[in-house]
Amino acid sequence: MRQFAVAALLSLASTSAFAQADNSLTFEAVSIKPFPEGAPMRMSGCEGGPGYTDPGQIHCEHITLRMLMARAYKVRTQEIFGPGTLDSEYFNILAKVPPGSTNEEVAIMFRKMLAERFKLTLHHENRLLPAYSLQVAKGGPKLKDAGPIPQDDSPPADGKLPVGEDGFPLLRRSVTSKGPITLFRNGQARLFASQGKLAALATAFSNQLERVVVDETGLAGTYDIVLTWTPDSRDPGGRPRPEAASSEASTPEVDLFAALEQQLGLKLVSTRIQHDALVVDRVEKSPTEN
Repeated sequence: MRQFAVAALLSLASTSAFAQADNSLTFEAVSIKPFPEGAPMRMSGCEGGPGYTDPGQIHCEHITLRMLMARAYKVRTQEIFGPGTLDSEYFNILAKVPPGSTNEEVAIMFRKMLAERFKLTLHHENRLLPAYSLQVAKGGPKLKDAGPIPQDDSPPADGKLPVGEDGFPLLRRSVTSKGPITLFRNGQARLFASQGKLAALATAFSNQLERVVVDETGLAGTYDIVLTWTPDSRDPGGRPRPEAASSEASTPEVDLFAALEQQLGLKLVSTRIQHDALVVDRVEKSPTEN
């Protein structure tokens, strides 16, 4: 089987840099409590922090150590190997973020918290992991070559985005040209990309599918892409499932794999690749006291 070369997530040099930065980059306060057994679950993940309306506080609910590690080290959960403890315990976490912190700095704060409160130690190891290869489907691609973005692509004066008949906002191309954006409405998912490359599309699918996706299409152009499908599991980030599609919905149910082939003339082929992984050496089941 063909192996795909994928860059390691972190070099030894960058690991040392993070360790040195840990002394100054830390949450102002952190509360970690077991998720109450039988309690109603509003979400399973984290919200708040840089980029949110409440940048000074991060709230995680019903989150496992594996999910925390994925956030802290910016990897997928499938790239983490360790004991059953990583998935058996659920926690609620409230962390106070220093003013002006960036997402990269917050990730380092989570790493320090895991090391201090859960005694986490780990190492990097190259492993053969499940992946997908993005390829051209039979019949050829159905991609729209990217057109120029209008100079007058400013937001509406009232700040409200126009909405289509199916409930999805009509995003400005100047926004979707910065990278694929996926929205969820009424049980449907839609990805928008303007002047996008297929390598960026592969990255977006990596996030959606929680598995490495490599671009093997051989297509080097830029494209305007709209892709609509019916999610069959949680959307990325651990948020709750999108609400079930109404029986009166005009959009037929089609999963991501079928939608990709029908709408874009592309396909995802299951494969395995050599990829950098995180291997846990030690972790405590319960954190130290708050």
